[in-house]
Amino acid sequence: MAAGIHVLCVDDDPDVRSVTAATLERARSEFVVSTATSGRDGLSRLDGTESEPERPAIDCIVSDYEMPGMDGLEFLAAVRERDPEMPFLLFTGTGSEAIASEAISAGVTDYLRKGTGTDRYAVLANRIENAVEKRRAERAKRESERELERYRTLVETVDDPMYVLDAEGNCTIVNEAFCELLGVDRDRIVGESISEFISREALERGAKTVYHLHGSDRTSDRFEFTIGTEDGTERVGEANVTALTDGDGRFTGSTAVVRDITARKRRERELARYERIVDLAPIALFVLDANATITWCNDEFADAFTEEIDALIGTPFPELIERGYYDERVIGKYTDEVRALLSSSVDRTRAKYQVRFRSNDDEKRIHDVHTELLPLEDGEFVGTIHAIRDITRRRRSQRELERQNDRLEEFASVVSHDLRNPLNVARGTLDLHAEDCPQSGESIDRIRWSLQRMDDLIDRLLSLARHGRTIGEQTPVSLSSSVHRAWNAVDTANATLECAVETTIVADEGRLQALLENLFRNAVEHGSTGSPSHAQEDAVEHGSTSPDSHARQDTGRRGASSEPSVADAPADSVEHGSSDADSRAQQERSGVTVTVGPLETDAGDDRPVRGFYVADDGPGFDSEPDDLFEFGYTTAEDGTGFGLAIVEGIAEAHGWTVTARNGDDGGARVEISGVDVRDDRSGPT
Repeated sequence: MAAGIHVLCVDDDPDVRSVTAATLERARSEFVVSTATSGRDGLSRLDGTESEPERPAIDCIVSDYEMPGMDGLEFLAAVRERDPEMPFLLFTGTGSEAIASEAISAGVTDYLRKGTGTDRYAVLANRIENAVEKRRAERAKRESERELERYRTLVETVDDPMYVLDAEGNCTIVNEAFCELLGVDRDRIVGESISEFISREALERGAKTVYHLHGSDRTSDRFEFTIGTEDGTERVGEANVTALTDGDGRFTGSTAVVRDITARKRRERELARYERIVDLAPIALFVLDANATITWCNDEFADAFTEEIDALIGTPFPELIERGYYDERVIGKYTDEVRALLSSSVDRTRAKYQVRFRSNDDEKRIHDVHTELLPLEDGEFVGTIHAIRDITRRRRSQRELERQNDRLEEFASVVSHDLRNPLNVARGTLDLHAEDCPQSGESIDRIRWSLQRMDDLIDRLLSLARHGRTIGEQTPVSLSSSVHRAWNAVDTANATLECAVETTIVADEGRLQALLENLFRNAVEHGSTGSPSHAQEDAVEHGSTSPDSHARQDTGRRGASSEPSVADAPADSVEHGSSDADSRAQQERSGVTVTVGPLETDAGDDRPVRGFYVADDGPGFDSEPDDLFEFGYTTAEDGTGFGLAIVEGIAEAHGWTVTARNGDDGGARVEISGVDVRDDRSGPT
């Protein structure tokens, strides 16, 4: 039942006016009845509510029919001109069907005959109430329609996605921006439940938001939801929701402006990820404002100080200098670098410099500092961000390495000068002795071979001392070409090479050849083969490099070698009691076959190989493979134990892995894996 119904009773009979007013107000407590003596007086009262806003507006008119000057129907016509929707009840003592018909045709709201009892006034009160309720409902409906139209206009004109839902959650209005957000045509959305386009969780969150709005003083609220698009992707939206009500406060639906916050949520996730990375990174980080005050730092930075992190934040950096943590020269370095970064003539975005730091345990440290400017605000400098690495240990290791390199260089100089000079003297003296004692040819040849062997040892020691595990620039190199160059540089005697690699690898070409030369020399010297009936297999252990093992035919020599030449080795040299016949039998033995082949991928597919191997068909290794790469380890009485050690050093300097084992079909096999292999079709692997 509506409250505050203002009724205007128009009747020329004062008694009727008084009774009608009193009876209506007694029948309904919400009725407020005013009276007028005539139609003209009633129009004045009606017009007065417009000119005097403080007076309550009239909600319904009850008028007599027969009145002097202006009857009820004429009064109705005048009222309709002012307010076509005003409830107007004709309450007359004299009437007829003709009057009733005319009144209805004139647009009267209701027609009622006066009576002698109070029942007629009860009926009159009900009809007044119904007429006012109907008018108010129609007015509210029209207002709701006007409001809906305003929303429709607003929705269609804004660039942000917007929608309007009815009380059941069905989409009644959507704009083009919302359709584009969903990737769906308007016809697919209008009339459908919003649940078709958002997740169940988002639907429940939205319903809860609207429910709380309807029961509170707030006019709007927001919630996030997931939007499913036609192409299967999901986007994140933020809806700013307003609850819609009618004139009586009844809930009629909701409207929302949607913001696509997918990019913002992605940035938030990235920011959170970066924050976790910063928290986990073992790098000291801190930020200074324009006044060189610490505004933020991480735990890694704070751990170097006696102060807690909360105490450090807000501390001017010069105070850390006063407390003895930093040298005062830090300020000059910082100022110079920041000025350089701010200068338009400098392209650098980051400054790098080193500072000395005294830790809380009074230990002197060296810090590598990287400084960047914070983004300028309106072109103004607002501060810097700093990343610090403690390079004290690295600097110490660097200095130690430099000292070791100096010692190695000194060692190399000693070897080169102090050992080669006596060797040269020995060679010269031996040549004189050979001229004086031509009958001592066999002994001289043996001494000459030994001197050449010592010279070879010096060469290998110099290579180890000067090169160690270092390599130069790495470039694409033909592995096949390097294999053949290395083979031609080694005294291979009557050994045979089988090269089964046709690929390009990334390596230091010179060091790669040195690696291959050492592998070939090791295979030729340690892998000689022959019939099991030959006695030399009992006398010469696999891997020995005795003078006898060097006794080869000159026709088998290929290229220069740092090894003693076959001409220098005594032809009848005997080890462990071997005879001249034994030596000749050793020369006649079939030469070793050395194979260079590719290491296939684990998957066994057509991808480029990941390395290569060098194998021979000799007796194989009779030692643990791990021992072979130790410096000085050899199974030969005259071996140096440097060859495979140098191989391992060169391989590790490239980032490769070298392993040794006996082949499946016998013989020794050395594998080089982890190689950067280039394939013209697929690029680096």
